[in-house]
Amino acid sequence: MGVRNRRWVPTLVTLVGIVLAVGFVGAAAIGGAFYWDRVALRGEQAARAELPQLAAEQLPRMYTYDYQTVERTHNEIYPLLTPTFREEFKQLIEQRGIISQARERQVVSQAHVVGVGVMQASRSAASVLVYLNHTTTDKSKEPVYQGSRVRVDYKKVDGKWLIDNVTPI
Repeated sequence: MGVRNRRWVPTLVTLVGIVLAVGFVGAAAIGGAFYWDRVALRGEQAARAELPQLAAEQLPRMYTYDYQTVERTHNEIYPLLTPTFREEFKQLIEQRGIISQARERQVVSQAHVVGVGVMQASRSAASVLVYLNHTTTDKSKEPVYQGSRVRVDYKKVDGKWLIDNVTPI
């Protein structure tokens, strides 16, 4: 009778080991999930804190230029854009002939941000709504005032927020 009762001891030890291993893996998964949620939340909070100020500084630079320095002005903003959007932006400027028209018509464009709000944010991407007042003057010296709203999509690339798209609303 003593020998028969001892057969279940290895089975019990194995079963306890399996239960402990499953418990450890489960606890690690739960701990990892809580950690990742905290990382994501802090990333979102950082984006919400940083991007309104960044958009208020960058958007006027995109829309403000003088016919005498328009090409240099556009070259200075390209580093603020993701590589994909940079190419799209360059093509848009070429297609619309913005540089040549600005020189020909002696356009001076000034943009001022009057409001900024974060629409959505995560650790690596965000969208910001920007309200702009835009004044354009040409040879006629008659200023044209325009208000606009744009959605600015940001993407974090190598630890730096870059503009990934600008969409008029």
